[in-house]
Amino acid sequence: MLTKVVAIIAIVAFAGFGLVAGGLAVSGGCGTADPLQQAIEEAQARSTTAQGAVTSAQKAVKASPNSAEAKAALAQARTDLAEAQSTLAQARVAVNPNDPQALQDALAATRSAPDNGDIVLGLITVASAQNNPGAALPAIAAYTARNPRDAQMFAYWGQTAEQAGQRNQAILAYQRFLQLAPDDTLAPDIRNRLKDLAKQSAATG
Repeated sequence: MLTKVVAIIAIVAFAGFGLVAGGLAVSGGCGTADPLQQAIEEAQARSTTAQGAVTSAQKAVKASPNSAEAKAALAQARTDLAEAQSTLAQARVAVNPNDPQALQDALAATRSAPDNGDIVLGLITVASAQNNPGAALPAIAAYTARNPRDAQMFAYWGQTAEQAGQRNQAILAYQRFLQLAPDDTLAPDIRNRLKDLAKQSAATG
């Protein structure tokens, strides 16, 4: 089912994770620490630092509400925080796929940067890994409301909705994808999924 989409999500997720597997290969032989646990600790530290930067930037904007520089600094701080939170979420999943805090971190990342598609993809990856794809649907809906011409995200939305058992939502998302990108390489797969979903709808009434 839409294996190309799954592959794209996985690539984005592990790219965002910071190549933990590479860290394993490099530092795994030293025997002094668990590289995956180190990744969690480093991501936690980065997240804490980024949260402090957001707080400082918010104060700067409050002090100078008309400052474009202060607003830009706040936007960048929020992006940095979201990336740290997303990295932390995926590090947690690498250690324990069922860690509930991983999903909370991934959700927090989308709140920090709701317009960042890569961060939303990170949430989709974590939610799917935990067999809870429905947890990602509100963030996807919020993102596409702000970015209504991001065709790829509608493909991800359709697949995630399918996994969550939200057939009607999946159909609408896939249809929107085809409206935006009828000639995309994913289009044939998505047309086939729509046919299958239509058959399922007819069979169940």
